[in-house]
Amino acid sequence: MRYLFPALGAAIALAGADKLVGQRGYARMFDHLGWTNNQMKAVAVAETAGGLLMLPAATRRLGGVVVSAASLAVLSSELRHGDPKLAGPRAVVLLAAVAAAIAP
Repeated sequence: MRYLFPALGAAIALAGADKLVGQRGYARMFDHLGWTNNQMKAVAVAETAGGLLMLPAATRRLGGVVVSAASLAVLSSELRHGDPKLAGPRAVVLLAAVAAAIAP
């Protein structure tokens, strides 16, 4: 467990940063969900900051809460649009973030 949450946090932060840079077609995905570019960037900032907060044990819970909130917003949009390809991985991120938020 000692390295699990920092590793998850690093992966989430990297995914958020990738959205900020826009190298993998995230804008199209968020546009498909009816989100604006600014909304996508807000999620990206939340993922990046939350993931980084998950790195040290002292702020892991806060990071988990931040990532959980962002992931819940995106997941609900994916489910409303009936997109299980996107909803599955997002649900895993949400579960990891919730685990980080509630773990002792």
